[in-house]
Amino acid sequence: MEKAVKRMLSAALAALLCLPAAARGAGSWRTLAEGADTDSYFLISEYTGEVRITFLGDCTLGGPENRKNSALGFARRVAENGPDFPFRELRRLTGEDDLTIANLEGVLSDRALEKVPKEYNFIGPSAYTEILASGGIDCVTLANNHSHDYGPAGYADTKAALEGAGIAWFGTDAPAVWQNEEGLKIGFLGVSWSLTGNRYRQYAAQARMLRDIGCAAVITVMHAGTEYEYAAPDSYQRQIVRRAAACGSCLIIGHHPHVVQGVETVDGVPAVYSLGNCVFGGTTRAKDSDALLAQAVLTFREGELTDLALHFHPISITGDSRYNNYSPRFLTGDGAERVLEKMRKSTGTDPGAWDEREGAVWTGFTLPAAP
Repeated sequence: MEKAVKRMLSAALAALLCLPAAARGAGSWRTLAEGADTDSYFLISEYTGEVRITFLGDCTLGGPENRKNSALGFARRVAENGPDFPFRELRRLTGEDDLTIANLEGVLSDRALEKVPKEYNFIGPSAYTEILASGGIDCVTLANNHSHDYGPAGYADTKAALEGAGIAWFGTDAPAVWQNEEGLKIGFLGVSWSLTGNRYRQYAAQARMLRDIGCAAVITVMHAGTEYEYAAPDSYQRQIVRRAAACGSCLIIGHHPHVVQGVETVDGVPAVYSLGNCVFGGTTRAKDSDALLAQAVLTFREGELTDLALHFHPISITGDSRYNNYSPRFLTGDGAERVLEKMRKSTGTDPGAWDEREGAVWTGFTLPAAP
């Protein structure tokens, strides 16, 4: 009865609630910024089928201003090779999935902005959204420690550039919802650093809103942890995962440490603690070039999430062994096994045996009922 009531209440308002939305790829996106109308329900779906979502780690399109003209810098590499160059090898996955989500770590703006005092400030022109579009990136998270490198103005410019290019976004200030053509909705939440005090209260309210508007699955993307820490996840990461699971997330995907960390289940919910970097324009020589793409395959039956599998694809963040050329490539053989072993050592959980086509496939957990 409850589902039937929701369908009737939402039918006339579904189109209104889905606008404005990014329109890249199949389905549509809406970022639920503060003040968004969520008093009514989205259309409740009885979709049966799979949704395949690829998650990428830290992507910095640009870099420190004082290095933008460097011979080995990101700007020079893109100018010489074109916007297709950075993600060209990864299109094998990002071009064939339903959704691709990346962590955009830095600002996109064409203005001369005052940078925030810190060790590293990353910025690139708004035209770099073409890099994301050509790479098959549908949505980015801005919940990280570099999206405000140039203050509120830089953050606003970044969001405007993304929206102008039809690329969706979410951050600590706003979740996002993807809806397929059959009306199935998946919600995305962003967390940066921790979930304490007001941050947790805001996050919990956002998670509740996503469930209330009919999201069949809610996924949390977290930016937390200790940089270049290969051991077990730290207390902030574990806190986020516990609280995200308690608020109804079916999957937690992490980055920020710049190295690969492992996977485990917490209260029945799978959590990947760190994918490492991806297209990382912040440095010409990375301390560690090993990284991961994680592809989640979500199975729904009559609008209910019934199964979830994770496919891990080891990558090198550079296609050139001498320096970072900002164009990741898939690893095979011993290289792929090396990355998977880093995952095992981090959490003690075996992510599965590597397969050239499917990656390492990790299942073996039972999803908890929604709160």
